[in-house]
Amino acid sequence: MQRLTLTFGLIVLAAVLVACSGVSAAPTTTDAPAATTAVATDAVSIVAKDITFQQTQVAVPAGKPITIDFDNQDGAPHNIAIADASGAQVFKGDIVAGSRVTYSVPALAAGTYTFICEVHPGMRGTITAR
Repeated sequence: MQRLTLTFGLIVLAAVLVACSGVSAAPTTTDAPAATTAVATDAVSIVAKDITFQQTQVAVPAGKPITIDFDNQDGAPHNIAIADASGAQVFKGDIVAGSRVTYSVPALAAGTYTFICEVHPGMRGTITAR
């Protein structure tokens, strides 16, 4: 009987540890309209680290939706917002801290665009759509 109780206790302990570990079978997603508004066909990666964008010049195909794999390696919150040459915002990604998110950006017309972190406007880069 004591062996049965010990075995049952170990099974319960293992189940509790798995439940509390925060590990899930599927990645979680956020309700991010900006990240899901277009079907992306081309992808670029942008990393935020030490309150700077590691990639400040990005080239994408004009007229095609793109995917931005945004990897925020800082504990500080960041996002990517894209504006056209007139300063009009054409895309705004969700703000995330210490995580990776995929933004789906609608097709950009040929031209030069600025991307910034809205939390840290000094973080800047250029997207060239050709």
